[in-house]
Amino acid sequence: MANVMDPTTMPLVYTIAEAAQELRIGNSTVRERIRMGHLRSFKDGSRRLIARDDLLDYIEALREAS
Repeated sequence: MANVMDPTTMPLVYTIAEAAQELRIGNSTVRERIRMGHLRSFKDGSRRLIARDDLLDYIEALREAS
C-alpha cells in the first residue's frame, strides 16, 4: 500500500476541508486545532490554508505525545 502522507507527493498547501480529509477528522475539529494553536495556518485573501510542513509537524507532534 502506498504511503498516503508521502511528502514528495503531497500538495504544498491544503484548505481546511482538504486537511480534514487527510487527517480523517471533521472541518470543525481542524478549525478548533488551529484556534488552539496546535495546527498552524495562514490566510491568502479569504482562504485559510495549511502548509504541508505544518500538517506534517502537527502529525509528528501527535505521534510524540502518544
